[in-house]
Amino acid sequence: MNQMQKIRRLPRGLQSFEEIRRDGYIYVDKTDLVWQIANTIKNNFMSRPRRFGKSLLSDTLACYFEGKKELFEGLKIMELEQEWPKRQVFRFDFSGKNTAEELSRYLNTTLAKYEMIYPKNDTDINYDDRFLALMEKAYEKTGYGVAVLFDEYDSPLQHTLFDKEEHEKIVNVCRSFFPALKTASQYLKCLFITGITKFTQLSFFSTLNNVSILSSMPQYATVCGFTHQEIIDNFMPELEAMGKENGWTVAQTLDALKNMYDGYHFSKITTPETAVYNPFSLINALADKQIINYWASSGSSKLLNDMLKRADVDGDKLDGMVIDADTLQTADVTLDNVPLFLYQCGYLTIKDYEDELYILTIPNNEVRRALYKIVLPNALNKEENMVVGCVNRMKLALKQGDIEGCMKQLQQLISETPYAKKGEKSLEERYRFLIKNALYLAGCRIEEEKQVAGGIIDLVAHFRNGILVMELKLDNNGGLEAAKKQLAENNYAAAYSAEDKPVYAVAIELGSQERGIIAYDIVKAYPETK
Repeated sequence: MNQMQKIRRLPRGLQSFEEIRRDGYIYVDKTDLVWQIANTIKNNFMSRPRRFGKSLLSDTLACYFEGKKELFEGLKIMELEQEWPKRQVFRFDFSGKNTAEELSRYLNTTLAKYEMIYPKNDTDINYDDRFLALMEKAYEKTGYGVAVLFDEYDSPLQHTLFDKEEHEKIVNVCRSFFPALKTASQYLKCLFITGITKFTQLSFFSTLNNVSILSSMPQYATVCGFTHQEIIDNFMPELEAMGKENGWTVAQTLDALKNMYDGYHFSKITTPETAVYNPFSLINALADKQIINYWASSGSSKLLNDMLKRADVDGDKLDGMVIDADTLQTADVTLDNVPLFLYQCGYLTIKDYEDELYILTIPNNEVRRALYKIVLPNALNKEENMVVGCVNRMKLALKQGDIEGCMKQLQQLISETPYAKKGEKSLEERYRFLIKNALYLAGCRIEEEKQVAGGIIDLVAHFRNGILVMELKLDNNGGLEAAKKQLAENNYAAAYSAEDKPVYAVAIELGSQERGIIAYDIVKAYPETK
């Protein structure tokens, strides 16, 4: 047993609080916030992106309401709770119920399970009557108000967002069930509902007029996810092991994790202390000792792709989207409300708040890569497989130091660039958007319009084995020669001469009529070729 206690176990993919505590997994203590949710307001709704720990939070609440005091020993909640009554908990999980028939079958089966404990009356036929009877009987038997927990309540509604007929059927099933929650208010200690998106046409939002929306409350901003300090306090051995594996210091390891997985803000207070890391990605990265995409590749992006295509949104419009406070806090996700959808699904987060307006931004590199793997094919009007193939060959060429090979693939990728749509930025800016994001997906760190002593560089692409300093010119604005001249006369590459890797000056001529990269020129500027 003592040997087992020395083994540090990461809760990779675990959603059971009891399993985490019983089997000695690392647990970041959020139980003070759990107690507040359980005891402050009766009806609660919490939205967070997928894989953000909603199910674990719901399970922790269930263990608390069931009076499993032994699981909480040593945690913050022990200073707050004195009585530990054992309440009846009714739990529902709507994930994977993608049709009205599946949802109806699930509700019937789940209610029947609880009716084995509290026998059903012959007169209780409808879902809401059966549920109401269960809550009343549980209250009378235990002497305590019941807890009702809904996990991923919106999963069927999200799945059918583009199927109007099936979507309406699912709404009707929900409307036949949720009214019991209002009728049973006297028997209810706490209602806790989790999901990604908010659908106010459902009866619990319209009939329970005092539902508390916890999602954007500052006091609950960090209840799901890990803060930077929590990572330092709870995962130092794992940080050291990851650093050793990659040849990094702890500080470098933290920087790599922060750039990839941090940056989510869920309230108008956007300080470093209120930012959280994606917990799913952070745990997986520490377990594997590598920085890769976890969260973005863990679920289907079809709905996102359909939404972006339908709204005709290019990636250069994502950063800086603005949404008003009422919309963010109370509105439904619809096919036309792209900013709200992207925020609630975790592809955008809060950057700033001013005068009842939220300014949104892409939170981190993991999300940016996921977004642009969808956005870039749409913007180029090319098949995803073709785009991914070109990007992968660019990545390989850069790894091998083959700048010529990288540029050939980029030229192929950007060929026949679609005409700019009405209201878009200038053609040169559009080219820059496409080029920078192709390089970004190829693994580069990008600086755009970088100001240096000699002027402003269009693009700088940093990769493991070198730096590309890039100047772009349309053919009707001097083209290749003008780009080469600007790079040479302003000596842009000199700004990176102190870097311990090769620096390449890359001039690019872009077509104004013949769409694409017409010509390019590569000069190894530092260290100079002798």
